[in-house]
Amino acid sequence: MKDHAWLKLLDLAAQKLGADDARIEIGGREPSDGTLVWVELDETRRLVLRFSEPPSNKDEIHAKLVVMLESFHELLAAPPEPSVRTARALHRELDHALLALAERTGAETAWIIDTHSPVLWGSSEPHEDLADLEGLMGSARADQMLADAKLSWTELLAGTPNEARERLLAARLSAVVMRVLEEELEHLRILVDSGGLRAAARRLRSARALLEIRSRAARERDLTRTELRGSIQCFAHSIAGQYQLVLVFDETYSPLHAEGNVQPALPHIERLLLSLPPVDPMSGRARGAKVLRLPRRG
Repeated sequence: MKDHAWLKLLDLAAQKLGADDARIEIGGREPSDGTLVWVELDETRRLVLRFSEPPSNKDEIHAKLVVMLESFHELLAAPPEPSVRTARALHRELDHALLALAERTGAETAWIIDTHSPVLWGSSEPHEDLADLEGLMGSARADQMLADAKLSWTELLAGTPNEARERLLAARLSAVVMRVLEEELEHLRILVDSGGLRAAARRLRSARALLEIRSRAARERDLTRTELRGSIQCFAHSIAGQYQLVLVFDETYSPLHAEGNVQPALPHIERLLLSLPPVDPMSGRARGAKVLRLPRRG
């Protein structure tokens, strides 16, 4: 588990602080190269970041690196576990922790995402192996297109497929928008057939929230805490500087109540998350990470 944690820390440090490379050095003289920023780990080891040119804000980078290292301290210092848990067991334990958190906070769903891959790292929802985060992002984008057209999913789903198509044609949409909306409408009809309109609404609420949090995290590299209480009701908190824990609500919620339950749960959730095997960033459903679909039920 420690090796995975070190690799995640190095990758996160280079990514968040804009370094070309991150490594652990053992022994030798202290670095004197102006392109390097480093932090001493113990008497013999140091964490070193290499930049393409000497950074002008070395002190600021050093301070952020120290904070990042401290966030990994418990995991890196943890003693070896008596038995090696499989990736499936770790995923299951993480999902159970998210389900428990959703129940304590009154959230409809709980998710863990990042801003750099199409992987859903964890969910309070049952999952299937046929979708990735981009599927939900597509639902959210289709939802925005429909809102721009001054239409609603409820009215489209209330009629027959032919009636829905007539409504879309009457809105004089472009061919691309028409195709996107018809495809999403087909997916939502499947949900409605098995779980009613509530199932479709549940998917759309989570899709909207995940897209918004992912977009904000991409714009704000140091985003730590987000509370949305408008058309989107959700609470999000960063994990290890790279991931976002997202709670989605189907009604008005209390951010204080949400945070009061999230804070004590974070260490356990973070430990499980950072223990997961690494994933190929170019593949949404390969090597070690599952991908999830909102359940087709209410």
